[in-house]
Amino acid sequence: MIAQRIMYCDDGARADVDFIDDGLKMAVTWLPNGRTEILRAQRTGEEFRGDQSRAVVAGGAIAFMRRGKISVCHRTPEKR
Repeated sequence: MIAQRIMYCDDGARADVDFIDDGLKMAVTWLPNGRTEILRAQRTGEEFRGDQSRAVVAGGAIAFMRRGKISVCHRTPEKR
C-alpha cells in the first residue's frame, strides 16, 4: 500500500481510499458498510476504472462517477 486516505465528499458520503501497488490501483470502500471496489489506471494521470465506478484524481480531491452520479471527495485534513 502506498497511501491510505479517508475522503469526505461534497454529497455527505465518506470513502476509505487505498492506493496500492505502483499507485495505478485504488481500493475504494464506501463507509460505513460498502463493498470494496478495485479501480485501475493504465498510466499515471489517467482515470481509474472499475466494474461499477470511475475516478479522476486532481490535487487533494478525487471525482468519482458511480451509478451515473458524480461525487467530488476531499482528503481528511491532517491533525497537528
